Amino acid sequence: MYYGNPFHSAEEWTIENEVGKLWQRFMTLAGKYASILSSIGTNNNIGYEIHIEPEEYKTTKKYYVFVGVEVTNIKEVPLEMFVKILPETRYANFTTKVHDKDSGAYIFKEWMPQKGYGQAYPYVIEAYDSRRFKGINDSESEIDWFIPVKKV
Repeated sequence: MYYGNPFHSAEEWTIENEVGKLWQRFMTLAGKYASILSSIGTNNNIGYEIHIEPEEYKTTKKYYVFVGVEVTNIKEVPLEMFVKILPETRYANFTTKVHDKDSGAYIFKEWMPQKGYGQAYPYVIEAYDSRRFKGINDSESEIDWFIPVKKV
C-alpha cells in the first residue's frame, strides 16, 4: 500500500514513480510467498491496482494505492501482505490503451453524466491482464478500468 502523491518523484506510467515501486515490492513478495499465494487461489494472470481517494483528496491530492491479485480463499496471508475486501456494487468497465491520458476525463466528465451515473464509491480499479498488458512502455498494452457507479 502507498499513501500520498505517487507521482512526486517521477511522472505517470514509469516504474520509477511510487506506483511502479509498489508493484516492484509486490512482485518480490509474490515470488517469496509463491506457495502461500498458490494455496489461497490467486489468479496470477491479472494484477489489480486500486486507487482510493480519502475525504481530504480534493485539498491534499494524496490518495491510497493498493496493488495485488485476486484471491479465492483467505486462509493464510503473508505477514507483509493483506487482503482488501471491496463493497459489492455495480461497475462501469472500460478498456483503454495504457498511454491514453484522455480516457479518464472522458469517462468521468462525459460518459458517466450522459448515462446518468455517479461514482458509488471513491475508488477506481485498474486491471492488468497478462494477455493484453505487455508493459508500460508498449503502446499497444491495454488495461481495464472498473469504476463503481450508481444511478443519480
